[in-house]
Amino acid sequence: MKNISDIKRRIKSISDTRKITNAMETISVVKMQNALSRYESNKAYFETVRKTISNIVLFTKSVEHKAFSHVKEGKEAFIVIASDKGLAGGFNHAVLEFALTEIRNAKEPHLFAVGQMCCEFFAMRKLSADATFADATYDPSVDEAAEMSEKLYKMFSDGTIGSAYIIFTEYGEHGAMSPQKIRLLPFERTNVVHENEVSVGEEFALHELEYEPSAEEVLSMLIPQYLTGMIYGALIQSAACEHSCRHSAMSSATRNATKLLDSLKLEYNRARQESITGELSEIITAQMGGYGNNRE
Repeated sequence: MKNISDIKRRIKSISDTRKITNAMETISVVKMQNALSRYESNKAYFETVRKTISNIVLFTKSVEHKAFSHVKEGKEAFIVIASDKGLAGGFNHAVLEFALTEIRNAKEPHLFAVGQMCCEFFAMRKLSADATFADATYDPSVDEAAEMSEKLYKMFSDGTIGSAYIIFTEYGEHGAMSPQKIRLLPFERTNVVHENEVSVGEEFALHELEYEPSAEEVLSMLIPQYLTGMIYGALIQSAACEHSCRHSAMSSATRNATKLLDSLKLEYNRARQESITGELSEIITAQMGGYGNNRE
């Protein structure tokens, strides 16, 4: 006979777990939507910065900046973004294995580890990081992105690195997700400098526009802001993917818990029926025995 007390304990334990996974599933949806909303609200500002950089490069004579220089061999920096927490399905495994391959193929890699899972992953593989940003991905902020861009841009400016890349999970159309590697420095000229649609009068004004103290100085101030925007966008997309993966994982866990509970409740009912039947049999047997003794 099944132990009814053990079955009841298992039912309670799984019920409590299902409440947790169901709550985490709901929270993940809200956080994913908030992350994408914050990205859209900041996108206009960073696009304005990009357009200003584009106007300076296109309409100011002989302006040059090292951020648009050619990629140098060796001395590559990688910002790798994973999550601060687990329970997100295969989210961390996919992006971290992708990053590990890229870093091992680099000649002189420098690592910026973002997220607790990322820090632990590379520490276990004896790969030291130039900078770590644990607890930076669950709820990303522009300030954290600015701190990363400042350190990265300084390393690029003083020649410590010749190029920089960011590896993250991209949030694509219809919720498609995949690890991506994007070059941050030097800038991909075609990505930053677009042929803007301007009227003849606007083009004349842009040609005649003077920058104080100089166009190069203005570029030097704007480029770190644009770099911050690129990193912030990657952080937000990664966070959205993390919450989406966690929602899927928790949804699957909740469904499995429900199926297991249904099975356990059926087992519990059978065990109770067997117990009741056994007790009735004992009562009937006892009564029959007593009836026989009375007849004698």
